Amino acid sequence: MEPITSIDRYEPDYAHSCEVCGSTPVVSGVKNDKTVYVATMCGPCLWNEPGAGDPATWNEATGA
Repeated sequence: MEPITSIDRYEPDYAHSCEVCGSTPVVSGVKNDKTVYVATMCGPCLWNEPGAGDPATWNEATGA
């Protein structure tokens, strides 16, 4: 089993399309300025949140 890597921030990856809806960008995770994770889904499909279509919202703190 591979260790879990924490993510510093999420960034858009326009090189890939969402496997669910076909849109771009998909979500990528960055740690220490290196991409450590590339999702196969866009923000709305990954987080089930329509507002996540705007990559500028991906790193905002939630009010939970």
